[in-house]
Amino acid sequence: MLRKRKSTEIELGGQDSFLDLISNIVGILIILVMVAGVRAQFSSVNASDPLEPLADAQMIADLETKYEDMLTRAERTTRLRGSIDDLHFQSEIVAEQVYWQSREHAALFDLMVSARAGMEIAAEERSQVFRDQIEFQRQLLETNARLEQIERSKTHLRQIRPQATTLENIPTPLSRTLDGNDREIHVRLLGGRIVYVPLTELLQQFRREVFEDRSRHTRQPTSVGRVGPIENFELEFLMVSSDFPRPRTELRYAEILPRFEPLGQPLREALASPQSEFRQRLSLFRRDIYTVTVWVYADSFEEYQELRRFLNNLGYSVAARPMMMGTPISASPDGTRSATQ
Repeated sequence: MLRKRKSTEIELGGQDSFLDLISNIVGILIILVMVAGVRAQFSSVNASDPLEPLADAQMIADLETKYEDMLTRAERTTRLRGSIDDLHFQSEIVAEQVYWQSREHAALFDLMVSARAGMEIAAEERSQVFRDQIEFQRQLLETNARLEQIERSKTHLRQIRPQATTLENIPTPLSRTLDGNDREIHVRLLGGRIVYVPLTELLQQFRREVFEDRSRHTRQPTSVGRVGPIENFELEFLMVSSDFPRPRTELRYAEILPRFEPLGQPLREALASPQSEFRQRLSLFRRDIYTVTVWVYADSFEEYQELRRFLNNLGYSVAARPMMMGTPISASPDGTRSATQ
């Protein structure tokens, strides 16, 4: 709008200069016509006056001078008008430049405002990211602290937790009481150690010695003796003699005593190695004929379960004889027989 308005003003200014020039020329022509009319009048009226030509010449000279002055002023005016037009044109150019520069300045200002707004938004976003990072670090520290506390609690619970006892469900087959025709292998479990007990060999030795020296045991109501040792065990016995209803001598009580302690080998070592003394001894007895009788003390019940599984897997029948701590292995006519499973 600014550019169109200034162009209109310049065009109107040029038209005014042209009209002024035409007006000046018309005015000069009118003056010339008037001068010509006056000269014609004076020449007809005062033809006889000798000074008249001089007056006319002077008047014409003055008019010509005025005409030249008017032409000069008209030319000056035209040049001024031209200069004004040039100035108007230059001012239009300057205004146009100012207009576009103002547009550029406005665009630059808008860009600057936008850039500043973008910088402020970016700064706000960076501040938010920084705050988020700080919050994340805080949460991470809290989580690590909670994890450490949980680990300490777990460690403490593991330390104070009582040892769990595993209860194993072992199906118990029907038991059978051994009779005099059954053959037994006797072993002892004490302090987690297993040892072969030569109970059968000691009883056989006892019978031989009693029959060889029967008279010594029949001369008195009771007699005490000892046989062995066989494999670090001895048999101590008590014999009782009686005449009613007929003279007879019988074994009343017998104990199998170790010569020293500890005897045997730790159970796990004995079961793990095929060359162990226990497994070498066990290989001498057929599994379809012999029953393994285990004299087990109260401190070795867990080892007995392991031994029982091992013997059952080999095909042996197992009979358990629970013993109180400090009580020796014993035998008597009034005792009970082993029950195999």
